[in-house]
Amino acid sequence: MNARNLLTLVISSLLISGLVIDNNQASTEMFAATASTEESELSKLAHKMEPGEWAELKAKRPANLMAVFVGYRDSGKEVWHHIAGWTDDGKWDPKTRQFLFMGFRKQNKFISYSEDSNQWRVLPGPFGWNTSAPGTFKDTRKTGFGHVYGRNALDTEHGIFYVYLAGYTYAYHLQDGTWTRTPGGSGMTIEYFPGLGLLSHETRPNKSKTGFPLALLKPRRNTWEPFAVLPFSGYHAIVHYNPKLDEMIFFAGNNDRSVVTINHKGQVTRQEDLPFDMTIRHGQVVVDPNTGLYLIFHQGLLYEFNSRTNQYRPVIDYRPPWGKYEMPVPAAIPELGVILFVDDKTLLYKHSPLKN
Repeated sequence: MNARNLLTLVISSLLISGLVIDNNQASTEMFAATASTEESELSKLAHKMEPGEWAELKAKRPANLMAVFVGYRDSGKEVWHHIAGWTDDGKWDPKTRQFLFMGFRKQNKFISYSEDSNQWRVLPGPFGWNTSAPGTFKDTRKTGFGHVYGRNALDTEHGIFYVYLAGYTYAYHLQDGTWTRTPGGSGMTIEYFPGLGLLSHETRPNKSKTGFPLALLKPRRNTWEPFAVLPFSGYHAIVHYNPKLDEMIFFAGNNDRSVVTINHKGQVTRQEDLPFDMTIRHGQVVVDPNTGLYLIFHQGLLYEFNSRTNQYRPVIDYRPPWGKYEMPVPAAIPELGVILFVDDKTLLYKHSPLKN
């Protein structure tokens, strides 16, 4: 019996019993019935996994999902470039149950995984590249090599995916698939702080040369305003919001070991320096959805960082499950307690925290 038939039987039974159900309650019951009887492939796999385990999610995907076509060699062989080098910036939206990432290597490519359909697809970007859909905006940028770095952000509350491109911060509205834009933003790092707004980590120091500005986008005014000053540049920085601790962490990157966290008031806390050099090319940071620990994947190694105890600890038995030339993009899925990585395969990881 499918979910809809089951719901009809339940409602009929209640009506016969003399109970009254309003439309809102019926809608809620329908959602609950659907969720309980039609578990997704993603959730089924996540629920089977043990802490410390990796598993492959068999999801449909178009050819060359993680690459863009850029031309031909003299031999006539096609040339494709990977869109995800120098980034760890995938985003998961719990409301629409999808993974979102816009990569860049000569051209932008906006990809999405849907939990409902268990498949990947390419979405139209603001310029319409790599899809048959026309662009909302004219592309005035020069198509150099480039990387996406930390230029993706997601506001889950309002359903807005942000990406910085050539002087503008573009906003993709998940509800209707439309694009808008705001002048300004960082060419290296933007990130959304829930309850506060979109933050932009600048690459040039402030006028007094005492630090690097962190600007806040005021949506109603559509302008950027000063929010905090950080001790290092946004150039190659790795930045993520931690929903467990309601803080944002900044790793300096580019072989600078400095680390800071900020709260929603803009208070900056200096953390213990990284115990190793890390670049955005070889480093990925993900907030563990179960513990709030920062998981640092770096050149075949995995470290836990606890910002409350200021302690780094290596995960001794960790082995990366991807190939030498892969550059997987991660995003935590809090409601399932796993992290999704995408490159040649779609992989799930459930972390097993180290014992004290």
